[in-house]
Amino acid sequence: VEAATEILTGAKRPQPTIYSVIACPTPAEWDAHIDEAVQDCENAVNSVSAVSAACTFVGLPALGPLPAELPTLPDHLKTLSKNLLDVSILLDKDADALARAIDRLINGLKPARKGGQGAKDAVILEHAVRLVDTLLAGGFTHRRIFVSSNTGDFATAKTTAIHPDIKPSFDPPTDIHYFVSLSAAVAWLKAGGWTP
Repeated sequence: VEAATEILTGAKRPQPTIYSVIACPTPAEWDAHIDEAVQDCENAVNSVSAVSAACTFVGLPALGPLPAELPTLPDHLKTLSKNLLDVSILLDKDADALARAIDRLINGLKPARKGGQGAKDAVILEHAVRLVDTLLAGGFTHRRIFVSSNTGDFATAKTTAIHPDIKPSFDPPTDIHYFVSLSAAVAWLKAGGWTP
């Protein structure tokens, strides 16, 4: 929550200190999965509350008081994610990026997989790389990050390191840094002097 809030703060400044950029599949993906994510969060909140009640029922030491805002967490996270989506710059479809995404599909290179799976992830990845190429050609010198918790398609197995199929696109000169969470990305940015 804190990292997302800091990104929103930086993105909403009159002179933004950060730009959140998304590719064309992202809004539809958000729409398709947000209700399930909220339900998962509600289930987790209910589980925490049930454990607390069960401890009391069986005579175990009581858990510390649960945060008063715990029941509102699912809706808060939904609103925060929608605000991040709304503040993000939506990239136009780019023919070169789409062609490279298709090449990834044909060749079974991550984040795509043989059989045609991962097409949306390939489109997102190649649009990010194309954007960075364009920015660098225009003299952009600031840090570039790519955040995805989808480690199954973007990371090396059982790690948080970028997959070898993707690494060449992220190595210099593009120099894109991969993170699996907003909090890790924000920590890295702040360690480099970024202020939201």
